[in-house]
Amino acid sequence: MRIGDALSVDLTAGSLRRAPIPDRTVAFTLLGRGFNSLALLGDSSAEVAPLDPASILLFTLGLLTGTGAPSAARIQVSARSPLTGLMGTSSVGGSVGPALRRNGIQSIRLIGRAPNPSYLYVAGGEVEIRDAGHLWGLTTEEAARQVFSDNDDTDLVMLLIGPAGEQQQPIACITTHRGHAAGRTGMGAVMGAKNLKAIVVAGQKRGEGLDPEARDVARRYAQKIMAAPGYDAWAEYGNTTVKWASDEGLLGSYNYSRGDFAGAELIDGVAMAPYVVRHRSCRPCPVHCKAEVRVSEGPHAGLTAERPEFEPLISWGPKVGLADPESVIHLCHLCDLLGIDSVSAGNAVAFAVDLYERGLITSVDTDGLELRWGDVATMETLVRQMGAREGFGGVLGLGVKQAAGIIGRGAERYAYHVKGLELSAYDPRAAHAAALSYAVSSRGGDFTSAYPRHEKSMTPQDAEAFYGDRRAADCRSPIGKAAMVKRGSCVCAVLDSLGICKVAALSLVDKYDLYDEAELVTHLAGHAVTPEGLLMIGERILAAERLLNARYGAGPEDDRLPAVFLDEHLGGTEPGGTVDVQPMVAEFYALTHWSSRGVPTPELLRGLGLGDWIAESEGRESCRR
Repeated sequence: MRIGDALSVDLTAGSLRRAPIPDRTVAFTLLGRGFNSLALLGDSSAEVAPLDPASILLFTLGLLTGTGAPSAARIQVSARSPLTGLMGTSSVGGSVGPALRRNGIQSIRLIGRAPNPSYLYVAGGEVEIRDAGHLWGLTTEEAARQVFSDNDDTDLVMLLIGPAGEQQQPIACITTHRGHAAGRTGMGAVMGAKNLKAIVVAGQKRGEGLDPEARDVARRYAQKIMAAPGYDAWAEYGNTTVKWASDEGLLGSYNYSRGDFAGAELIDGVAMAPYVVRHRSCRPCPVHCKAEVRVSEGPHAGLTAERPEFEPLISWGPKVGLADPESVIHLCHLCDLLGIDSVSAGNAVAFAVDLYERGLITSVDTDGLELRWGDVATMETLVRQMGAREGFGGVLGLGVKQAAGIIGRGAERYAYHVKGLELSAYDPRAAHAAALSYAVSSRGGDFTSAYPRHEKSMTPQDAEAFYGDRRAADCRSPIGKAAMVKRGSCVCAVLDSLGICKVAALSLVDKYDLYDEAELVTHLAGHAVTPEGLLMIGERILAAERLLNARYGAGPEDDRLPAVFLDEHLGGTEPGGTVDVQPMVAEFYALTHWSSRGVPTPELLRGLGLGDWIAESEGRESCRR
């Protein structure tokens, strides 16, 4: 199956250039995240700030996106992050990726800043830069509606930023016109800094079909997804693990002060079922985990929105002490309209309420707002301020790390992030593989970069066979977690490069061996690979991102958790202990063949085909001694 072109857009000059992607690049990176990471490593500078016009912003389809591979619809968006200053990357599903592929475009490289608000328009394989002055200032929903009206065409799909991206808020995200988002690391702010409101693509109709052998491989993969134990629940309810995570004591409730949440079952996927009016799916995916919901009564009556997913549910539920499903839907939807990362925004509000409860800030600091757990009206005000970059909410929209630096007074202790990225749903004291993932992830405090769900899904017997020790299946034990996070990190790098959704591949199939994915690549993309070969490419991507972060100034001192997780016990129905992540970090370095200071060794780089960066690696190693 033919790979699309790489499109380079200089927004300052208004110029467009297309070129084929060499086969060796495809084989070396698998496209998607791998392509972006290697491109940034080869063509970015530490002297260029994230929001500078010279900053590079990349949108690259996975190798399998749009090929007919089940659950393969994703685009990887990457740039230097305005939130962390390091590697920024986020993945988005939906229909935009397949539509770009049908237009013969595999990757879009943006540089410069348009003189006026603009958007890219892709149709019939052609690309043009159009005026977006009339779209600037609109919400994502309003802007999408206007684009449809302008073009008198329903065969359009799009990626957009909202007012938060226009204001270059570090927690701004990029959304699709319908229910998907490249949420983390502030990619919406980078897009806004380029004066680009949207990427609009015509041609979402189905493309070429598969040959019989490829169709059979795709069918078998779909059958494995549908045969997974959790398939029926995912297909009907989306994520149903909020209640489970509370029962397990894993949640970061009330700004990571408790592992449980009394209202968990009220906002779980099952509790959202009465609001669902229509199920949706990325194309082509058998899970159908997306859904449109409608609120018919109460203060949010008439609201039609996307059903919140797990991380947004946690951020706008347990983390902020809110157990009302309609209010959670409302806040998540408001974030989507304004183009704000729900995960970072909920964390930021939880951080602020925590400070207020502790007396570290008062209503004088918050422009008269009294911050309380579960106060949806005040939270709505803060979110709107984030989108406009005004008031106290505007400060929170900088992310908890930068906000804590502005607030001072000891606020830094309660700003829970790694490398500037707010933590995911699980409290690291209750899930040690998640803790290690937070510490060593390329983009910061992130679960999905390693997706180490094996610490809860494996039997002790399987853990011993897969990771060398039965205790790897104990989520409160550090044993085996370095091996688990290393494998998970490599697998996730590969899936992000192929464009395959982790819900299908990991939450459901849950194999982490890349056997099925190697079959898909061989038969659908025409590149013969083995599972071991894919894992090696995953290692290459991790090493490239590590070198890139070192160039941007990160070191081993950044691979650590906030002090509170070592100093204070987790509260909850079954209080957990603390977590010392540093021994696990050291073991992870050793297993990954990085030095004791977390730098990929020359031998590793040669073996991975990254020998051109040995001198830079050695320079980073020596300057930190």
